[in-house]
Amino acid sequence: MLFKKKVSLVVTERTKDTKPFIVPQIETEDEKDKYKRDRFVSPVFGRKAKDEIVIPTPHERKGDYDLQYDSFRTEPKLSKEDKKRRYGSEYHEFDLISGSNLTEALGNAEKTKRPQEAPEIYPAPKEDIFEEPVEKPKTNITDFFDVKKEVEKPKEKKEKISIITAPKSMNKFNTEYQLPPLSLLTKPLKKETDHSEWIEGQIDVLDRTIEEFKIGGKVVNHTKGPTVTRYEIALDSGVNVRKIVNISDNLKMALAAKEIRIEAPIPGKSTVGIEVPNLKPEIVHFIDILSKPEFKNDALLNVALGLDIDGKGVYASIAKMPHGLVAGATGSGKSVCINTILMSLLFQYTPDELKLMLIDPKMVELASYNDLPHLLTPVITDAKIATAGLKWAVEEMDRRFQVFSNERVRDIKSYNDKIINEGNSDIMPYVVIIVDELADLMMVASNSVEEAIMRLTQKARACGMHLIIATQRPSTDVIKGTIKSNIPTRIAFSVSSYIDSMTIIDSAGAEKLLGRGDMLFSESGQPQIRVQGAFISDTEIYNVNEFIRGQRSSEYQFDQDKLIKKASQSESSDELVPEVARYVVLQGECSINKISKEFRVGFNRAQKIVEILSELGVVSTNLGSKARTVNVTMEELDDVLD
Repeated sequence: MLFKKKVSLVVTERTKDTKPFIVPQIETEDEKDKYKRDRFVSPVFGRKAKDEIVIPTPHERKGDYDLQYDSFRTEPKLSKEDKKRRYGSEYHEFDLISGSNLTEALGNAEKTKRPQEAPEIYPAPKEDIFEEPVEKPKTNITDFFDVKKEVEKPKEKKEKISIITAPKSMNKFNTEYQLPPLSLLTKPLKKETDHSEWIEGQIDVLDRTIEEFKIGGKVVNHTKGPTVTRYEIALDSGVNVRKIVNISDNLKMALAAKEIRIEAPIPGKSTVGIEVPNLKPEIVHFIDILSKPEFKNDALLNVALGLDIDGKGVYASIAKMPHGLVAGATGSGKSVCINTILMSLLFQYTPDELKLMLIDPKMVELASYNDLPHLLTPVITDAKIATAGLKWAVEEMDRRFQVFSNERVRDIKSYNDKIINEGNSDIMPYVVIIVDELADLMMVASNSVEEAIMRLTQKARACGMHLIIATQRPSTDVIKGTIKSNIPTRIAFSVSSYIDSMTIIDSAGAEKLLGRGDMLFSESGQPQIRVQGAFISDTEIYNVNEFIRGQRSSEYQFDQDKLIKKASQSESSDELVPEVARYVVLQGECSINKISKEFRVGFNRAQKIVEILSELGVVSTNLGSKARTVNVTMEELDDVLD
């Protein structure tokens, strides 16, 4: 058969049931299983969890939720005041275990303290290389002011160290204080050299190399600067600018140059710039920049940096920066740049108008500025004290904003104008904080330093506080994004790699610099310019500082011991210290775990209390795994606590 008939499957037999057939019945009240309470053990809360049925209510709840949910809690909810009183913090769950506090700096400062010697004044060379002034030269510092010595009055002790406004004893000397004259700086004679033949030879080499690579263009202009010469190349129509950049190595080989830098194109021009080092670089002296009329403008906190390629002075207003970052390799000129910034400020402002906080972890770069009346505190050389100084600056910033709010003014300029119009001479001075090495601070206390710098760079501009940071390690773990985002003005010196240049100025170019003051200056909203930094010698710095010290002695608002004590008091004050001290003396030993259980406080707070007792001399220092010993009796304890 071709086709088969489909056979349909028909069930003929019933399969056996796996379970007996049951007809459901309605249970009576006695037959129903009643709910029985059992001692429930929670894997999270243990036996303290309540085994109760919670029936959700369909209607909207109103009233105090804390009171409504108290019946489901094992312990009543604590308010923020109760948490702060019991645990020392409103959010004690997030407290972290902190290491040794800032008080360790007292011991470290004494160990690392070195006697500071006055820098030697090197005599001028015997050769007649300096210009002879027409008038009689003033060779001694005392020639600039009267010989009569005034009797120094005893200084009044100040209880509040957070106020940095100039005291009356300073303001009465306003008319007598003299700004340092430019004659304190030396000006050597310039030897003019003619490099026109060498420049013409370089132009021929550039034209020939460009023609060999079949790139349409030629050198149309050149500008000789103190360190480099910039050659401007005009390309033919339709020539890609990248062609010049691609043959940079060939141009460097043809010119036999140590390093070249290409600007394609030059900002504001229709030409490509090639910067080639000069045969003999010229030294830009600080007095040449300071004597220009552009320096004596109305810009606030104006500082002199150096000369650009066109030979024009480069000046920057710290008030417009408002914060600066200086970075580069060792020996590239960072410290000299910091000295020129400080000298520019000292030549313009009196101690009543400007205050300085200098942080120098290297202990040698800024030591010559000690005992100046402009300083808020002696030059800070300890990294932990520097951290406390930055925290003080944050508190001072908040205090100034509170004063502005009370006086209904916007910034420090409006406040000082209002004070002067009212006939009061106690103006609010500007504060410039200079950190000579940020890497050392980030190694000691990265989180606290980063937080303080971030707050200062965000808000301190309006209250007249400005921050300038210098570092020789421009890596991302030192110059973090939170620090760099609020510092728009950057100065990049010579670095070793393209990555370091990107970290500092967000572009390449710093790896092509020559060192010895050669820098790229990037100001907020302006294109980068290449600047040869000004040079100032140690002798000139010493002469200017001695001239200022001769007029007025140092008037520190606080010293480093008070700064550490204030920081320690704000961090280590605890209301449980007397009770814990008596408990420890009665027990005869000091254990953090026992204190934590006895007083129902967290481990972090108990550890801080024990450290405070150790500083007071009640208990011994850390003995490892053993409990600390008690050093005083109950009678001696009352004297210690008082």
